[in-house]
Amino acid sequence: MRLQAIATISLITLVFTGITTNAKAAPPAYVNDCGYPAYKPDSLTQYCADAGTGVTKIKWTSWTSTRATGTGSYYVNLCEPSCADGKLVWAKVKVALSGAKFTRGKRYLMNVTVSSLNGKPLPESANSNTIGWVTDYWMG
Repeated sequence: MRLQAIATISLITLVFTGITTNAKAAPPAYVNDCGYPAYKPDSLTQYCADAGTGVTKIKWTSWTSTRATGTGSYYVNLCEPSCADGKLVWAKVKVALSGAKFTRGKRYLMNVTVSSLNGKPLPESANSNTIGWVTDYWMG
């Protein structure tokens, strides 16, 4: 009886181990940050030429192969009197990545959406509390 119980447990273990190890996990998703693949980056840049707008201090709360969400600090350089000497303005935001696309050998989340946490308009956003951009700049 004891030998039969051990054999049954062993068989069950083999079956469930085989199921979990043979299951294929979805490949990870990356975000294209100024031409470079990034996985759960601490920051994202909207305008790569001068890095005058973006999100920093991102804390990701969810990251899957099709969507990612987190919070961070959105910034805009006002470029007054010039961009080199411009003042940065900030807002606390929610960040969402979506639009999964397989390209350049990896799955990328192509769309970035930034929304103010307090519902107020984002700096320099024409009175909108949400902005977005597509991460379509590629290096090489």
